[in-house]
Parts: sequence; structure tokens; C-alpha cells
Amino acid sequence: MSAIFGIIRKDGQPVSNATAALIGQSMLHRATDGQDIWREHNVLIGQCTLRLFTPPDAYTLPFVSEDVVIAADVLLDNRPYLLEQTGVSEEASDEMLLLQAYRRWGNDCVLHLEGEFAFCIWHKQQQQLLIATDHMGCRALYYYDSPEMFVFSSEQKGILAVKPGPHVFNEVSLIEYYFRQSDPAGTYTKDVHALCAANMLTLNNSKVSVKKYWTPVPGKYHFKQFSEWTDCLRELLKTAVRNRIRTDRPVGITLSGGLDSSSVACILAPLLAEMNKPLYAFSSVLQEDAHGEDERKYIDLIGRACPNIVQTYIHAEDSGPFQDTLLAFEKDEVFPNVFYYMDHAILEAARNKGIGVLFTGYGGDHWVSWKGNPVIYNLINKGAFASAWRLLKTFSKTEGRPLWPIVKREYIRHTAWYKKKNRSDANHIGLGLQDDFYGKYRDTLVFGAIQNITASMLKNISSGRTGLFPAMLANRNEAYGMRSAVPLLNRNVLEFMMDVPPELFVYGGHKRSLLRHAMQGVLPPEVQWRTDKGMYSPDFFSRIENNKQHITAILAAGDNDAGFRYYLSRDSLQSCVSKDELAMIRMTQGVISSVVVGALQKKGYVFENNFS
Repeated sequence: MSAIFGIIRKDGQPVSNATAALIGQSMLHRATDGQDIWREHNVLIGQCTLRLFTPPDAYTLPFVSEDVVIAADVLLDNRPYLLEQTGVSEEASDEMLLLQAYRRWGNDCVLHLEGEFAFCIWHKQQQQLLIATDHMGCRALYYYDSPEMFVFSSEQKGILAVKPGPHVFNEVSLIEYYFRQSDPAGTYTKDVHALCAANMLTLNNSKVSVKKYWTPVPGKYHFKQFSEWTDCLRELLKTAVRNRIRTDRPVGITLSGGLDSSSVACILAPLLAEMNKPLYAFSSVLQEDAHGEDERKYIDLIGRACPNIVQTYIHAEDSGPFQDTLLAFEKDEVFPNVFYYMDHAILEAARNKGIGVLFTGYGGDHWVSWKGNPVIYNLINKGAFASAWRLLKTFSKTEGRPLWPIVKREYIRHTAWYKKKNRSDANHIGLGLQDDFYGKYRDTLVFGAIQNITASMLKNISSGRTGLFPAMLANRNEAYGMRSAVPLLNRNVLEFMMDVPPELFVYGGHKRSLLRHAMQGVLPPEVQWRTDKGMYSPDFFSRIENNKQHITAILAAGDNDAGFRYYLSRDSLQSCVSKDELAMIRMTQGVISSVVVGALQKKGYVFENNFS
């Protein structure tokens, strides 16, 4: 497993020793268990290996045969089907199953694969390349194409090491960082592109073609009873978790104490207990003598419910949202999120435990545990007054509150009248950005609560947006020597979610009701029904307050002039300190952005307006 990379000289020139050394060296940090490169005249295919079983598997990658060369980062969920269809032995690796699938179906092999993958297949006789990513895009793959050469890599740094300069900064990556709205295929470098979810790219006769091989289509699940929906979801989640355990190294989880990560932990821990294995949990909490609230109470409840959990608490006391910014950018290859310091502290602790697979509850609140805030409003707009009224009364009974506050929360606050009346100029949507820069994109941005969760998620899955963060996690974790597991964004789980009636998300007068009820008997009740989730990094805002002088110094530093020349506003960012929480988050993003853009300028990136 782990990273793949390759170069095809379209001009027929041989891949030089110097070029091979550059791309190989740039990806060595992913070579936990070695790196191998196959090179023949104008083609180079490479693989960095991360082995999840000991002793090491006998085969090496890239796999080279008479007809094809294969490099792959692959975890297949439908092994029984592929074994039956290809006739290979049960001991065959996922990579060998991929090879046999290609030999049987050619490029259409992608239609028969389920799981997480990014792979390349070079057909030596036909001089054709196929690269592809899985249905959700949970494995990253990037490419660069020019008349002279085609380069692909699991990480952008593999491409940047060998593609000709100058590199041109893609300013839209800042819009993506601030608002999570842009072309998912874009990167911070203009001519380096992500091969997004469910896409296959072929290179034939020097011509590149990108084709979407799958789009999500609802209609697979039909149930009448609420219990049938929750039972099905529970079984799908158990299968998704079980399929991702595949290692004989220790297994871990980032456990926040919230509904999503706790659900994964309470499914995963009993599965490991059956194998007589512990589950190592890593959690962000305050130090013992610190003031404030954290999630320790709920995390400990999970530990008592699952006796094989070995808990590690992470404080990251010597770090924060303004330390090691460039190191995080180099590792993640996107503008670091404001909690990156805690993410990397947890990964360092997991590496010290020798973790082979690190699970996360990420993605649950995107769909599986969606709050369902606009459900009643949408029912009323459709004229389903009786259904809306029943749900309102159920909320009132469950919460022990009068109907009027429930009506206001579930209906009135979603109306255009209410939003207009309560609109404030201090919402800080574009705070920290220059007016001219933000104005170029303002009309393309959409803000506000999601009204139709199914339509929104189908769009995100199809575009590849859903897979962006899991793909980044996969690269980040594998650089630390472990695989990432994100079962709540498993394809089979999300196909199920496509058919869930929206009112089931608020069934029984509970927000996030579908997952809560699916976890009946799995989660401790105190966690199952909790409504007081705290922050991932509980002292995030105090860390900002403690860094005021450092923030002022960064904003004033001449090293960061490139960001402030084109995109960011020093005055706007300075005014954010000690304002409300959203302003402080925007200020943190602005400081991080200024440091990253300044570093890119030093590397020779171009920022002139004619490139923007």
C-alpha cells in the first residue's frame, strides 16, 4: 500500500537519472517499508510501501509482468466477488486481485471494484496508461499534463519535484480554504489537478482523457418501519468498520467523546476483543489543572463500556494554531485547518504506539448523523402540515418545553423573513480577505443551512468534494506510518443514506436521531443521547488569546507580504483578535494563509494578476 507515482515522457525522451532521483527522493517520506521504481525508456512507475502485516508480504510493488506494470494503494471491500470472478486463491493480495480484474475486464475493471483505491496500470505493449480513484475519492491522486510529459503522484510534491517551473499559485485554493467551495480538482498550484472520486484517466497516443465511471443513484433501499432503517444502518456500519481492520499491527481511533467517533469506537472495540486485541484511543483534552470543560467524562464512559480500550490523552501543550504551520502545510498539502496542531500531536502519539490503522468518526455529521434542522420547515413548505405538527409536538414532549420555542427553532428561524430581520453585517463571512479579492468570488459562494441534505450530498459525492478530506487524511496518516480508516464515508453506507427519508433524522424528537437509534445497545445511553458536544481542541480560543503578540508579529512581518499584496487584509485580521469566535477563526485562517503564501513566494511561485 501507500503512495504511487509515475512519469510518462510524451515526447519519447527517456526519463533521466536525475529526474528519477528527484521524484523518488520527494516521496521517500512515504516509503515506510521501502520504495521501488520500474523504469523503461520514457516511462517510470514507482511505489512507496507501507506494510500492515508482519512478517512482510513476499511481493513487491510496482508489480511487473510481461504485459503490465501496476502500482496501487488499494483496500478492496468485495474480495469474495473478485475471488469468484477471477478464480485466484483466497491468499491473493488486493493488488493481485486488481491485476486479475484488469486482465478480465480491461479498463472496465473499475466498475467491479469496491473499496478505497488509487492505482496505475501501464500496458507495456499498447503503451497505454490507466489511473483511477475509488467511488468516494478516499485515496488521493494528482496529475500534471503538458505536451512533453505526464506526471502523476499520490502527493503533489511528487509532481512539483519534476514539473518545469515557474509554479503559479492558484488563488482559488484560498477560497476553498475559507469557504469549502471551489472546484474539488483544484490545488494550490494552477496546473496540478486532483483526480477526483470515481474518475479514471487514460493516456493513449499522448492524449489524456478523464472519464467519470460512477455517479451516485438513489433507490437501492426501501423500508417501511423506522427500526428497519436503523437496523440496516447498524449492520452497514459494522461491515464498514470490520473491512478496515485488516492489519496485525495495533489498531487505534481518534476518540472525541461525540456521537460519531464513539459509535465507531463501540463497534470497533468488540470486534477487536473477539481477536483478543486492544483498541488504542487518542483524545484531545485539557490538562488536569486547566480551567474549562473538555470531553473526558464521555470518553471515560466509552472506556468503561469497552474494557479493551487503552486510552491516551493528548494535550499538545507546547503547540498551537500558529506553530509549525509550514511543516503542517508540507505534510497536508492544503492550507492547514485551524486545529492542525492537535491532529499532528495525535498522529505522533499513535505512531509511538505502533498503530497500523487509525480510525476516525469524521464525516458523520455530513450525513449519517445529520441534525435535520430544516426538516420541519421543508415539510411545511411542501404542505405536509400534519407530519410537521406531529414532529413539533414530539420535540416538545421529548424536551419538556412549550411548543412556541420549538416552532421558532424548527420553522420560523428558517424563513426568509427571519433571516432578513436578523441579518448582521458582523457575520464575518469574508473577514480578513481584501474586498477586491473576495468580491471576485462573492457571487459564486452559497451560504446558509443545507435545505435538502440528499441533493447536497449527491452533488458533493459526484463532484469529488466528499472525498477531499478523507484523501488528505490517508496521505497524512500514511506519512506517519499508518493507514486511515473513515467508515462513516464508506460507499455502501452513503448509498444507504441516499434513500433515508429526511424526517428520520429528527424521529422521536431527537436531533441526529437516525444514528442515535441505530446505536441503541451499542453506545452507553449517556453518550447516545448527549446534546452538549464540546470542541475538538477544548482550549483553542485560549491558545489564540495567549498568542496575541505572536499574531501581531506575524501580521507585521515583511516575509508575508505576498499574501497581503494580493489577497489578505492586515487591518481586518488585526481587528479580529478578541472578537467573537467566528472572527477569531477567520483571523487564525488569515494568519495561516499569510505564512503559507509567504513561503510559496520564497519558493518562486508566481502571483501576478495576469495569472490569477
